[in-house]
Amino acid sequence: MRNHIRLEIITKDRMGITFEVLEKVYEEKINLISVEVFPGKINIKIKNISEIKKDELISKFHKINGVSAINDIELLDFEKDKRKLVTIINSVDDGLVAVNKNLEIEMINSSSEIIFGCKKELIKSKNIFDFISKSGVFYELMLSGEMFNNIEVTVKQDLVKTHYLATGRPLKNDNNKTIGMVVSFSNFEKAVEIANIVTHTTEGAFSEMVGNSLQLERLKKTVQTVAKNDSTVILRGESGTGKDLFAKAIHKLSERRDKNYVVVNCGALPSSLIESELFGYEKGSFTGAINSGKQGLFHEADGGTLFLDEIAELPILLQAKLLRVLQEGVVRRIGSSKEEKIDVRIIVATNKNLEEMIKAGNFREDLYYRLNVIPIYLPPLRERMEDLPVLVKFIMDKLNRKLKLKINGAEVAFINELLEYQWPGNIRELQNVIERAMILCGGNILTINELFFDVNNGQSKYGKEETNKVQSLKEIVENCEKDTIIRELVKNKSLRKTAKALGISHTALNNKVKKYNIGWQ
Repeated sequence: MRNHIRLEIITKDRMGITFEVLEKVYEEKINLISVEVFPGKINIKIKNISEIKKDELISKFHKINGVSAINDIELLDFEKDKRKLVTIINSVDDGLVAVNKNLEIEMINSSSEIIFGCKKELIKSKNIFDFISKSGVFYELMLSGEMFNNIEVTVKQDLVKTHYLATGRPLKNDNNKTIGMVVSFSNFEKAVEIANIVTHTTEGAFSEMVGNSLQLERLKKTVQTVAKNDSTVILRGESGTGKDLFAKAIHKLSERRDKNYVVVNCGALPSSLIESELFGYEKGSFTGAINSGKQGLFHEADGGTLFLDEIAELPILLQAKLLRVLQEGVVRRIGSSKEEKIDVRIIVATNKNLEEMIKAGNFREDLYYRLNVIPIYLPPLRERMEDLPVLVKFIMDKLNRKLKLKINGAEVAFINELLEYQWPGNIRELQNVIERAMILCGGNILTINELFFDVNNGQSKYGKEETNKVQSLKEIVENCEKDTIIRELVKNKSLRKTAKALGISHTALNNKVKKYNIGWQ
């Protein structure tokens, strides 16, 4: 015998008809459980009654002006939606948890029972941090009610600690005030395993390309596509955007992945040496040449990939030789009359405006069109700021290992300041800022006190000073002194070594560190 009866009452859409339907239920002294009202339809759920009483109630409904039909239904509409939702969230492998503004758990799915090692009944109403370690970033973000992606957390289950990636979305009321959070938990090791499978390599071609922005995802798809052929690629973007990482990814995803990957920084090699380094030379070709001669980097990359970084710095005379390599696939060593066939995939990169260089006569137009087969533009960090929190976590993990530190995260204020900065030096500058802050940090959480942006960009700790504000001579001297101390502390990693490098006593340096509130221990 069923516990409830559910009826669908088809009606005309007129004022007061819902009240009249409910009035009939009340007259029959029937326990009303739920009611739904829609244009042209009223659904009711009542406690089970006898068939005779049910027929009497339906007869009274038919007498109401505007009621045209009455049907038995299995579930009310909201009940069907709720059961569909529950089925969906329980079919998800990731753990899903909804908490209120006090961080008390109100809803979980079946996967969360496995993650937390408890039945739903024992998890509900408890604080989420009864099960999760209060790591800095995750704890701060949960308190703030801000959206976040892929924050590493540690779930405590008896004596076992398991790492997960947490992604959170705030629940808002009509006034856009956060009243709770929905958090998903993905298995960290499984995520890494899947990432490595997708990238087709053990290390993962995209292992250091961190972020979830639309721009980055599009770039990754482009790289996967262009890696399949041997066309020349030119990577363009500001300094510090990671052009070297994308060049390496193209090689790793190509059919040449098992062959040599050779990198040449055209701006780092002296112009007198770059030709011999690239093309090689025969013995006795010039004074100082090795007697046996030397194989060039084009030969070393034969069968693989040659990445020419800062291609705009290549001398104009060598641009013609590079053009011949691209056109004919041959190189000639210095001092040799013989051309040698090579099979090299060329990737180049630049942060310069090549079109302006062509107009100025500093870059060959014919070489430009040979290189510009597949141009890939890398966006600056300021255009994909949604990736910044994940980048900070990734950089901190690397630096913790490199510097042998144990810094767990950063406070929300620290992250907010990073988000407001324009990052002219892009990811390379972000790495510098994070490393500087970690070295200066006296605890295990990065605070705004350790945040100093690059001096050369003319911005202080908060990067917000008005550029037209006139400073006194004393302020200029103090700012210069403070920046110099910070730079030397980061470089020397020791108060005593820094004092010696600056030519002052350890006591004098200690006093200045306190004076300028430099967070150093």
